[in-house]
Amino acid sequence: MMRRISAAASAALVLFASVGCSMTKRDLEKTEITTEVPVVTTFLGDSIAAGYGLEGYTDSDNYNCPDSYANILGRRYGEELGEDVPHQMYNLAVSGDKTSDLIAHLETDSFAEALEKSSAVVISIGGNDLMGIVFDAMEQIGLSWETGEFDLDNIDIFAAASVLMSLEENIDEALANFEVNIKAVAETAAEKTNGDIYIQTVYNPLESFDSIQMLTDFSNEKIGRLNEIIKSNSAECGYRVIDVAAEFEGRNSELTRINSFDIHPNEEGHSVIAKLVDKSLRSRRYTFVTEEYGEPYLPLSTILLILGGLCGMLVVVLIVIPKLFKKHE
Repeated sequence: MMRRISAAASAALVLFASVGCSMTKRDLEKTEITTEVPVVTTFLGDSIAAGYGLEGYTDSDNYNCPDSYANILGRRYGEELGEDVPHQMYNLAVSGDKTSDLIAHLETDSFAEALEKSSAVVISIGGNDLMGIVFDAMEQIGLSWETGEFDLDNIDIFAAASVLMSLEENIDEALANFEVNIKAVAETAAEKTNGDIYIQTVYNPLESFDSIQMLTDFSNEKIGRLNEIIKSNSAECGYRVIDVAAEFEGRNSELTRINSFDIHPNEEGHSVIAKLVDKSLRSRRYTFVTEEYGEPYLPLSTILLILGGLCGMLVVVLIVIPKLFKKHE
């Protein structure tokens, strides 16, 4: 009889111990960390953001040219944040994109996924909205982009006059469309991210075309108007402006490849843009939430269950067992 009681008591103790272990809890503890740079950065826009013309650039991989400003900042922020706060950088810029193209891309799943995670979204867009029209017009009236000069011997004066007369009208229409589109870009991006949105102004790569003063004056006026649209709508549309144009002014021949008739920034130009973007991003503070499980503990329900079991055992020991002994005697 005593052996059975002892075995039963031992089994009960083992059961309570196992129940206690199996019913322990570990709470998921969240810690909010404040950082000086964004934890997830997304770059959107056109060939400038994509790194066109830089060593390693391909139109299918924006991450392979180390000297682009997006990749410069991606490396820098990754090293600064370290392993405890892993940095992510998305570069979804597409060479040749206009504002209308970007609006369409913002509706895709890949863009939505990146924007949802982003602490900061940096956009370079607008140059193609205007420059394509200018370049087409200049080619029609005989400008050679290889030499930067007009073929005066073969120029059609009447055709050139017609092109120039329609150029301003076409540009003004493009500017009106740009204002509508840049608002739509900002609105659509804001719907898909809780991060800060930054839009860069557009530098004028043609400012140093002294041999074609008309082109220089025209581009200064129209690109100036485009940048005014970017700046004047920032408060209403909730984005911040990174004034690349102001930093490049007077230095476009130094910071772009325009001397080789390529309007894109060179390595030094990307370095300058990286500094501007970095300064703007560091004007804010960002938060990152870490999650890890704390130490195991017994919740109140488990404690009460164990206490109930122990009380049951005490009843057995103090009441049932003595009765059994008396009966046995």
